[in-house]
Amino acid sequence: MDDNPELIVSGDGSHTLFSSVFDTHYHSKHGAVTESQVVYIQAALDCLIGNTSYIDVFEMGFGTGLNALLAYQWADIHKIKINYCTVEAHPVSDDVVKSLNYGVLLNDVDIFNRFHDLSWNTKHLMSPFFSFTKWHDKLETLVLNEQFDVVFYDAFGPSDQPELWQEPILNKIFDCLRPAGILTSFCAQGAFRRALKQVGFSVEKLQGPPGKREMTRAIKTSIHG
Repeated sequence: MDDNPELIVSGDGSHTLFSSVFDTHYHSKHGAVTESQVVYIQAALDCLIGNTSYIDVFEMGFGTGLNALLAYQWADIHKIKINYCTVEAHPVSDDVVKSLNYGVLLNDVDIFNRFHDLSWNTKHLMSPFFSFTKWHDKLETLVLNEQFDVVFYDAFGPSDQPELWQEPILNKIFDCLRPAGILTSFCAQGAFRRALKQVGFSVEKLQGPPGKREMTRAIKTSIHG
């Protein structure tokens, strides 16, 4: 695995990483923080404001921890409890984590570092509004016994990890979502959207973050895919 991905400054000043193993960036070159806010916070969590006091979130691809940090801050701002679970097969090294500027830019250095320092495969209460579990595993072999309201689907793209964007894995995600559960992804590929529909999702095209014309939001509208 890529122990030393290249650090890149994205368009909004936040860092992203370039993996030579997967030959791709972890986030948008046009703005890492902006992309995460648009795709996962605005298109998913913001939809639930006023409708609930508790949200179960599953993130596919913990990566740099940026999405988790933004969700933590969102929960604190809106006083909505989040149980956040995420899986990562290839954790970023400690040296790389220390070089990332998300904690500084988002004024939460201690919390950002804590996400990476916490032990794997254990549930941690990080605040009155946020519990956190990270699994060191592949999605293909991870046993998902919990049910979720929101899925942040943030794997590397279909050309880099094609197996994660096809029906068998999407069926697994569908089954772990509650009725009316939301999946959001930066990916706008037609084959991905068709696969989502095939397993039972209702699929929307949304305006993408800077540098990307479209993104995807899918809602679990049927009982069985």
